[in-house]
Amino acid sequence: MDKITEEVVNAQLHAEIWSSSLYIVFQLYFFEQKLPMLASWLDVQIRKKAVRIRKISEFLLLGKANVVIREQVCRAEEWQSPMMALNALFAHEQYFHQQVADFLRWVRNTDNPSLQELALNLYTDEVHLSDFILELLRILTKEWRRRLPFD
Repeated sequence: MDKITEEVVNAQLHAEIWSSSLYIVFQLYFFEQKLPMLASWLDVQIRKKAVRIRKISEFLLLGKANVVIREQVCRAEEWQSPMMALNALFAHEQYFHQQVADFLRWVRNTDNPSLQELALNLYTDEVHLSDFILELLRILTKEWRRRLPFD
């Protein structure tokens, strides 16, 4: 594996570890706020990220590259309300989604079929909470409009 590929893949590994840590913070907060569905959804995402971290590490090691795990600090957050925490989660999702898009764009421009396959397998089923909530709101809005009395 060439050095540039090693660096880019390690950067994506670092991003996954960082994102997973933030999801744990969000999960604990929502659990404490008695929002078990959000906490449960985040738990599923954390597990998916753990699988991605393992697969990225395996890819690097099988390619005889180094797995570089940089130091990170993760702290519990004190949001003033669940809505503020949800806004922070949405902001994180948007930021991370852009990181994934940049990584996938870079991977597509490589001549490395095994890396392309890995990237495709890692991110094809990516579901963002914000997408889920927006879809739910569209459904509820349609239902609400259907129930309005006619003039």
